[in-house]
Parts: sequence; structure tokens; C-alpha cells
Amino acid sequence: MKREWILLMVMGLIVSCTNVRESKEYKELQAQRDSLLVQATDAEGEAAEMMSVISEVEANFERIREAEKYISTQSAQEGEMSQDTKTRVSENFRMINEILQRNKTQLEELNKRYSGSNRELTSMKNTISRLNREMEESADRLIELQAELARKDEQIAQLSQDITSLALETEKQSEMIREQDRTLNTAYYVFGTERELKDQKILSGGFLQATRVMQDTFNKEYFLTIDIREVTEIPLFAPRAKLWSTHPEGTYELVQAEDGNLIFSITDTQRFWSLTKYLIIEVN
Repeated sequence: MKREWILLMVMGLIVSCTNVRESKEYKELQAQRDSLLVQATDAEGEAAEMMSVISEVEANFERIREAEKYISTQSAQEGEMSQDTKTRVSENFRMINEILQRNKTQLEELNKRYSGSNRELTSMKNTISRLNREMEESADRLIELQAELARKDEQIAQLSQDITSLALETEKQSEMIREQDRTLNTAYYVFGTERELKDQKILSGGFLQATRVMQDTFNKEYFLTIDIREVTEIPLFAPRAKLWSTHPEGTYELVQAEDGNLIFSITDTQRFWSLTKYLIIEVN
């Protein structure tokens, strides 16, 4: 700017002289003046444009910081993220990546334009250097946030796997308990005529031989399965019956129904089935 003022003062002196305007020296000075004015205008325009880019880059970094804050807050929360939160975190990561790419392009252009400038603007140089550092720091923070979320996902996946394994083991144990419970409370009964029971090798005996129960050879598939907690009465559909299996006295009785047929009634469930889980009744 000092050089411009000197030229202007010289021009003023020259103008005060008669017929100087047409001199060669005047015209050269006039041309230099015009050139300096154009350069000054171009420099001011370039500086304004660079400042506009710097302002945009800084605004972008502010958006990045806000997005990073949201991601960091969500990462610190206990438990698994909701699907809505996962979507928002993913969108924030995408936005950060896009802004970083845009800032990178703009800073590369600023670096080129500044290095090609003939002017030494310390403040602008410092600003561009600061933005370059923040660019690197933002990229590093993004990598760390992604790693943190990956670690959290891995921990949640491991926890989920542990819970699943525990649930499976618990279910397995529960099923074993249920199976043991079913076994403990399962009994079998059969009723039929003497001929039917002998045909199924449940009873044996005949002419001159006492009738007895063939416990080791009878056809178990011929028996009906019951849950002793639920079944305490068995209709026999016959007016007469004889109990062949062994059960404690006083734990059962034969009750005659209105139609004259008998009902086998178990009056003490636990004691009745304590000696055997097979009930054999002959009817006729």
C-alpha cells in the first residue's frame, strides 16, 4: 500500500505540470498505478473468497463435533442400543465422513492457493494450519469412535451369547426336571377279562395252575399311561372286578356307579403307587 501512495503522490505532482500528461513518463506511471489497483482488487477478492471457505470449513467442524458428541454419549450408555439409536449413530458416522471429505478437499485447495499467493498473511497462515490440525484430529477421533462402538458391539454380542447359552442350559435343566417330574408321576393301568389279560401275557395260569401276574414278560404297550396327579378314578365298565397288582390296603376302593358298573377310585395317591406303577384289574 505504501508503494501505491508514493505512485499516487508522484502522479499528483506530474499532473500539476503543464503538458506532462502527454509525456512518456506519465503514461508509464499511469499504467503502473492501474496495474497495482487491479492487483489490490484481485488480492482483496481472493482473500475474501479464502475467508469464506475458511468460515465454511470451521462451520463443518462444528457439525462434526456435535455429531461426535452424540455418538460418544450413546456409546457410553449401558446395554444394547435401540434400532432408532443405531440408525441415528450410523447417519452421524456417514455425515462425519462426508464432511471430512469435503473439508479435506477445501483445505487442499486453500493450501495450494495460499502457497501460490505473493502475500504473507500471518493470520491466514495460522488459521489454515489450525484447520489442517483439526482435520487430522477429527479423522483420528472418528477412527477411535468406530473402534469404541465395535468393542461395545463385541461385548454385547458376547453377553448375548452368554445369555443364550445360559438360557439354553437353563431350558435343558428345566426339561430334565420336567422329564423327571413326568417320570415320577407317570403310571400305567390296564383292565380286561382274564382271557384278554392272559393273551397279552399279563396274567398266567390255567387248568390246575394258579393265576399270577407275569411282571417280567407282560406287554407294556397294552397299558394306558396316566399322570397320577390328575387321574384318581378309572371307570371299569363292568359290574365285577378283581385287583391283581400289589397296592397298600386302604389306598383305593371300588365304587358302584348308578349304571351298576364299577369305578376304581384311588383315595391315597402317593401311597397307592408307592409299590408299583402298574395297575392291573380283571373285570367280568
